[in-house]
Amino acid sequence: MPSSNLPPSSPLPSSPSRATDDLMDIVQQMTPSKPPDVLRRLRRNLQSIANDVQEDNSSLKRRITDLENQSASTARPRKQRRRGNRDDSVPNPQTIEERTREKGRHFLVQEALFLVDPDVFTVDIDEDFDPRDEFSSDKNKIQGQLRQIMHYLPDDVKRLRTTELISGAFTDGMASQRSSTSNRLRGASLSKIVDNVKPFETSSGRFNAFAELIGYQPGTDTREPYYSKLDVPLLYDAWQGKKDLNSLFRNPIILKTYASVIRGPNGADGLFSGKLKRPVAKTVDKMYKIHCSVPGAIVNSTILSIWLHSADTQLVEIGDETGINYRERHSYYLQRILDGLADNKAWAVGLLAHWDQILFPDADKPRDHGGSAANDRLEAEDDDEDFFGSAPAHETLPAPSTTEAPRLSSPSPSNNDDGRRSSSPTPLPRRSISSSNPSRRHPEPARPSSPPSRRSEDRRIPGTSTSGARHDRAAPAQSQSARNIYRR
Repeated sequence: MPSSNLPPSSPLPSSPSRATDDLMDIVQQMTPSKPPDVLRRLRRNLQSIANDVQEDNSSLKRRITDLENQSASTARPRKQRRRGNRDDSVPNPQTIEERTREKGRHFLVQEALFLVDPDVFTVDIDEDFDPRDEFSSDKNKIQGQLRQIMHYLPDDVKRLRTTELISGAFTDGMASQRSSTSNRLRGASLSKIVDNVKPFETSSGRFNAFAELIGYQPGTDTREPYYSKLDVPLLYDAWQGKKDLNSLFRNPIILKTYASVIRGPNGADGLFSGKLKRPVAKTVDKMYKIHCSVPGAIVNSTILSIWLHSADTQLVEIGDETGINYRERHSYYLQRILDGLADNKAWAVGLLAHWDQILFPDADKPRDHGGSAANDRLEAEDDDEDFFGSAPAHETLPAPSTTEAPRLSSPSPSNNDDGRRSSSPTPLPRRSISSSNPSRRHPEPARPSSPPSRRSEDRRIPGTSTSGARHDRAAPAQSQSARNIYRR
């Protein structure tokens, strides 16, 4: 029997027939007579199997591509055969596909966990798009993210960005990185991020221990339970029962999460003790030449920290247990940081300096206060406009420059298919922000005022499945593990 060409160190995924049998078994159990808790468990099992199959497919694609690339130099020349949905004019398509997949991984680490729209690759670039209006409509948020994606794509790939080859490879790279990140955070990295890993073992354990920590607001006679966006102790370095801009997005858990993402399972070890040791292995920050913090990465880490402590079992756009819309939550936080930088708010300027001081203390790079791609404009919670708008401005700034600031993310130079090094494309300006002074040089359009609303808050009752089945839970008492979560 011939031996497999697959690397022996990489276990084969489960067979399709086994996955199909498991799915059929679960489907046959889902009858109307089953109690709600049983149906919820079966739905979670279905989702888990679907995620496993998707990950297996992505893993096999990467493995096949790697093997093809490894054998290309030794294989005899052979007549090329046409592959479906692939343009014959594309030189070295395997190389282009793998490079694009890698850009998708990079984009997820630094910019956004999810695309704002599945069609972001196929829309036309609007030459009249004004970056200052990026959050004003669905059309503009797509344009904003499209421009940021184009900033990541190599020059020779940009002309192909509307093809299935490029869009599929990019989104596959994002999905692969998202899966590996979520598995790492609840696996190998967890003991380096928190003190007590025991409550993280089950969905109910996380809810009981951390629901209050991530903003759970119990229901009343006139209001259903929901998850607040800002009354979230986990967001703040020093939570005193109320929101504080000066400690927003500075919780050690959030910074440890980012360190784990870019520096491996032990990346958070020693981060706040002055004993930080950079891993010798080839880590994400080395691969992508990450030398400073950016708004997109700060928000990504915030979302990942919330998900880590949530009852949700999978990292998907809308939490399967909490109902938190993580994509919209990302947009909400990112908009606030970018607005703060554009308005030269001290809290926002200081936020990036705080992250750099902890995560990149040895970096000696000039920086600007631009931003990464923002995704959405959402309704504010009751007093959010006053909360952010009344923040003081940053006072000590160098003389303003006459140039427009690029977005902070700057992907490293990419290799073309012929092996030549090409410099990174010119960064795209965002909101005409000065490179040394983040104050706006052009006034923002007036924002329509709106009455206070709770519609922007995530209102899924904890334990409610995505299908709408409801089972109420009382507000949990904050556990010792939650109270000790702020260790450094």
